[in-house]
Amino acid sequence: MTNELNRARRVKLLAALGSLISFTFFSTQAFSSENVGIGATTNDTRRVPVPPHDYSNDPVVVLRGGTLILGTGSPPIENALLISQGDRILYAGSSVGHEVPSAPHTTIDTSGLYILPGLIDLHVHMTSQRGDDAGRYRDSDAAAAIRGTLLLRQLGDAGITTIRDTGTRNDVALRLKEAIERRLISGPRILWSGQRIVIRSGHGDEIVGVGNGRPKSLEVGDRERLANGPWEWRLAVREQIRQQADWIKITAPYTKEELEAGIDEAHLHGIPVAVDSFGKFSRWAAEASIDSIEHPLDMDQETIEAMAKNGVGFVPTLTTFYNMMVEGYPSMSIPAGGFYHTMARRFPISHEQHLHAVNAARVAGVRIGVGTDVPIQAEKRYPQSYYTELELLKSAGLSDEEVLASATRVGAEILRMEDKLGTLERGKLADILVVGANPLADIRRVQDVRLVIAGGKVIRNEISLDAAD
Repeated sequence: MTNELNRARRVKLLAALGSLISFTFFSTQAFSSENVGIGATTNDTRRVPVPPHDYSNDPVVVLRGGTLILGTGSPPIENALLISQGDRILYAGSSVGHEVPSAPHTTIDTSGLYILPGLIDLHVHMTSQRGDDAGRYRDSDAAAAIRGTLLLRQLGDAGITTIRDTGTRNDVALRLKEAIERRLISGPRILWSGQRIVIRSGHGDEIVGVGNGRPKSLEVGDRERLANGPWEWRLAVREQIRQQADWIKITAPYTKEELEAGIDEAHLHGIPVAVDSFGKFSRWAAEASIDSIEHPLDMDQETIEAMAKNGVGFVPTLTTFYNMMVEGYPSMSIPAGGFYHTMARRFPISHEQHLHAVNAARVAGVRIGVGTDVPIQAEKRYPQSYYTELELLKSAGLSDEEVLASATRVGAEILRMEDKLGTLERGKLADILVVGANPLADIRRVQDVRLVIAGGKVIRNEISLDAAD
């Protein structure tokens, strides 16, 4: 009798496992638009199916003349023509032998200028930046939304047309994303990460403020989702997905079990994961095939090799640590020289070491993207911090061409949106930057912004234009 009961239990268990395996396989496949033949989707990493859009009545924008840098690695095209309709590119190539559409359109003469893909910033905190007078005013979601709206204008004017918010106050970044999509405000496209997932006493839940040592409340902040143990990490990931997060953001330290559970749960739903990490925690994340690692903190060669092997993206954010070392953040009583009073940064921070890590990653073939991570004083530090990041990547060993690729095509690859962003090709989103001189010869020339188009909408124009009837 006992053997029969045990046998029956084994049969039920195997049946349950079979169902679970089938469900997991189905779920993994189902969330890939390529596997199920989904056509139009949302322009984010969630890839939610949407009805096809009728472009026939959308405005047409024509850029004539100038030199076109497609971003694909192909040689620049002189006397170029770029045509977009609505939010999509119709044509990008030589003007020789190609007719301009007869439909009403806006024509912009870009002769003598350079046309390239819009820039991407992979590490922005839309709601955390506060200025010199932060101590005088109580913060709120409304205040954060106002700051975020101003920040979007700063970034858009600089030619940045896509940003990834890597940890936000409640749902403010989502509402800003929606406002951009609805064209209520102008600025870059936003991919947001919801609340960052942290363990008790980990980075994001330390008892003192990072850098200034000021005591903090035991209550969890509104930018964090506290989770302990692998099943709670799964729940935390599901909650962010339920809130329409495009990415999941986690922070070290954590156990291997927590890390692997969080990554597995996100990937089950087709959502990528980024980690704010250091030391062995970065190595664990690379071995678990996380999608991107933020920061070069305490990074060794073993971690870099694991990143290369598993296709992990790398967002060094050199600027944030360079700023910390050189200037500090006086408005928050954080002195220059390094991180102080923090359990999560108990190792020396060296700018030279960070440059070495970036170069080693480049040599190993790791995809390197551009991210700024300005935590404080955004109104002062943007957009210059983005330009500084480009120059620091060059000083780490990347060529001008490689830095531009990191800011465009490679950034799109890390975002898992290379089919829609990063290069100027037919069918892709019309994210376009026009500058005064060739950035392939000197990356600093991306600062000479003449025209910015985000999602087909002109958001900055320093060039005269002719509107056709």
